[in-house]
Amino acid sequence: MHRALFLSDSHLGARGARPDLVLRFLQENRAETLFLVGDIVDNWHPLAANWSASHHRVLHHILALAQSGTRVVYIPGNHDAFFRHYAGTTYSGIEVLLETSYQAADGRRYLVTHGDCCDIFARRAPLLARLGAMVETSAQLVDAGQKRLTRGLGLGDWHGITRAIDRTNTLIRSRDRFEDRLVALAADRGYDGIICGHFHQAALSQIDGIIYANCGDWVGSNTALVENRNGSLRLIGLGRTPEIEPARYPTGAEGELTLTY
Repeated sequence: MHRALFLSDSHLGARGARPDLVLRFLQENRAETLFLVGDIVDNWHPLAANWSASHHRVLHHILALAQSGTRVVYIPGNHDAFFRHYAGTTYSGIEVLLETSYQAADGRRYLVTHGDCCDIFARRAPLLARLGAMVETSAQLVDAGQKRLTRGLGLGDWHGITRAIDRTNTLIRSRDRFEDRLVALAADRGYDGIICGHFHQAALSQIDGIIYANCGDWVGSNTALVENRNGSLRLIGLGRTPEIEPARYPTGAEGELTLTY
């Protein structure tokens, strides 16, 4: 049982969603508090075209958690921005908030927000941002299809497409410097760190003394953040380990930031 679990970007309803993995992960990882850090449902795509019973099972599981004693906090993102209209309300035990603060067991305070508030590209060119999301989703579908084919033929997996996606996202990340803006936002508000999603780049690092923690996503990296009893944060997940810069992680101290699979 984790003290807290932070999960984002499952994009239920999108063609690249993996509700089976999301459900399995939530069943295997219980927490006192579950934070849904945006883009849980994807209403950028026609939901009816891609929605199935497996998507329903994820939502039913989350509702069951909320009604069985787990605190569930839902912070809508840009793909499920419709739910921002309901911020400040509670639905079947699920609290809907635009953002929130969280104090870990070690006393550190985190700003929890989806992260699109600091995405200049999405704000200045929203149509291009939507097009980019569609291209990435299509590439992931092609990647999943070729993996099924090669496995059916008894061949090993080829990760060329996923590497291309990762390298493209890393290039955008290095040029856009959204991490710095999110860290500055947390620092300006007096927080010790920030927990977000949105960018589909799982990360756990310390920048200028502020902890930057990105949950990752469930259409590629399949990761989430958990808080242990001592207040330390970990990235855990299912499937392929994302390409993260290990040198940026502090080590050797109690409460260290760690990456675990």
